[in-house]
Amino acid sequence: MQTSVPSDERLTEAERRRLAWCAGAGFFLSPGAWLLQVIISETISAQTCDAITTPLDAPGVWYLHAWLYGASIAALVISIVCAGLATYGFLLLQRRQKRINERRKYQVSGEKSSREEEEVGRKRFIALCSALIGCGFVVGLVFTMLAEVFLVSCSQWH
Repeated sequence: MQTSVPSDERLTEAERRRLAWCAGAGFFLSPGAWLLQVIISETISAQTCDAITTPLDAPGVWYLHAWLYGASIAALVISIVCAGLATYGFLLLQRRQKRINERRKYQVSGEKSSREEEEVGRKRFIALCSALIGCGFVVGLVFTMLAEVFLVSCSQWH
């Protein structure tokens, strides 16, 4: 038989919404920022480096790099914020799990874990996955930006 669960173990509805937004930022917004950056960069490069049928040696417009770097920096900022939110959600649940474990250590009865404890554990796993995905796409954006810096614009990919 389960005893009453202390109120600080339960996730409030506001906390659940906040954690859902944090997880969504890591799962969807950070990869979305990377994908949008790739789409914009490839489209701009394709349009400015192709003169109808013949590829150009140099961009057809002088501001190509400003667009490429601007899109990359905006995507990187968005991705960093999203990865930070996802990490915040994970750390919030990590602290909650730690408090639950400390409280359980001082209990003498051999009770099973409560539903609230299981919910925190499941949400913590989701938050960890979200944080890892968000941080992974930040690294991906950094490498995409490095490719823009070190590769010559309008060069043919061989």
